[in-house]
Amino acid sequence: SEFNCTVDKMNLTDIYRTFYPTTTKYTFFSSAHGALTKINHILGHKIKLNKFKSIEIIHNVLSDHKGNKLQINKRKIRVKPPNI
Repeated sequence: SEFNCTVDKMNLTDIYRTFYPTTTKYTFFSSAHGALTKINHILGHKIKLNKFKSIEIIHNVLSDHKGNKLQINKRKIRVKPPNI
């Protein structure tokens, strides 16, 4: 709960959960406990979410741990200079 409080104070959010709020995908399977958990998080500032193009969970056949792939929008936003 202390971690969540700090994340909230810094105005950060889990980018994957922002893009897919109702999806229940996990990044780690513990065969010893038979449990699925989401242990990978990519945090981003809530104001800058438009900078991210997409995010997905990548499967790994050699491990029980999956990764996250984040694509950043490279498009530059052009701002007109003010008329002086």
